[in-house]
Amino acid sequence: MLDIDPDDIVLTRRTADGRFAIFTSTDARPGWKLRWWGADTGGDGFGFLARLDTDAAPADWTARQLLAVVQARMSAEAARLPSAITHAAVASLDQAAAILAGVAEKPATHEPVRFAPLGGEPSPYPWTVAQRGDFHLSLCRDPESFGEGIAPEQLLIVLDQLVRAAPLAIKAVTITIRIAFG
Repeated sequence: MLDIDPDDIVLTRRTADGRFAIFTSTDARPGWKLRWWGADTGGDGFGFLARLDTDAAPADWTARQLLAVVQARMSAEAARLPSAITHAAVASLDQAAAILAGVAEKPATHEPVRFAPLGGEPSPYPWTVAQRGDFHLSLCRDPESFGEGIAPEQLLIVLDQLVRAAPLAIKAVTITIRIAFG
């Protein structure tokens, strides 16, 4: 059972197989323009903070870093099960990364993501943990996303919500500036 104050829940979205991403305002910093800052994907240790770039907030995962995790997992899936579909998915994610690089954080501030295996249950993937600094994401070991850990689809939902919410926050800041300074 999740220990989230219902008043902090901004939105809940579900994956095709019923997993969820709960977006919360928990720990939002003063002046944060998005309605949410955290994403909880179920169970202890599966919540994380997300932001468009390092200028937006100083801690946790940026959109480019989350996309890098999904790209790496899909590349591993394409190596495990090569098909036109997996290769097209990798190409689409590469295109999304190129677009996001043009609108999000500066490359110099983009801390690279490292990947490592996590002991325990076997996995067909060479890694099951994504790390950046002191933060880590434990991904589901199973290709069909059965079992514990964050499914790549959940990360895509968080990215989608972040990209949807960011322009609204930027627009709110722009309107505020226009009102304040004419």
